[in-house]
Amino acid sequence: MEQKGFYLDQTRCAACDTCLVACKGWNGIKPGPAFWRKRIETEVGGYPNLVIYQLPMSCNHCANPACIAVCPMGTIYKREEDGVVIVNRDGCIGCKACQAACPFGAPQFADDTQEPAKQSSWRIDHPMQKCTACWDRTAANKKPACVASCPTRALDFDTIDNLKATYPSATTSAVGLPNTSHNAAGTALEKDTLPSILFKRK
Repeated sequence: MEQKGFYLDQTRCAACDTCLVACKGWNGIKPGPAFWRKRIETEVGGYPNLVIYQLPMSCNHCANPACIAVCPMGTIYKREEDGVVIVNRDGCIGCKACQAACPFGAPQFADDTQEPAKQSSWRIDHPMQKCTACWDRTAANKKPACVASCPTRALDFDTIDNLKATYPSATTSAVGLPNTSHNAAGTALEKDTLPSILFKRK
């Protein structure tokens, strides 16, 4: 398996949220509580030396996903061909263990307004949903919608090996990145989730 992942150049992100809008548009996500991509803004210092760091992020398709480890139904899995983490929404029972375990807040749940029509194959009204790395686009040799839409070319998506070769100075840490060895509640995980994302830090 050649693990695929994202690259983010924090020096290029203009906080325009084009990637967020493109994600919603391509994946048909209606307005509501569920969102597949978000932007974390971190302020460091104070006037007159205030620095603002932008961190747009979706599911990081971790090499060691915390969500898979805690799902009691086994409905979350990594694709063998690219390591992308996918959820089979049909099997979800809505326990939200995945949401609590993920350090990045990737698992999302809609409400009746956002997702008014329950599909016949679903066990519950609103099963977990999240970024799929636009697997329909990548199957056609296209970049995910967020990457393709970025006006400043701050984002990229490829195999981790290719990203390391293209961006040899890339790091695995960035300002605003959550602790990858703790879950959303701050409890220590047994292992680091090893998110599949590289950065050029601001």
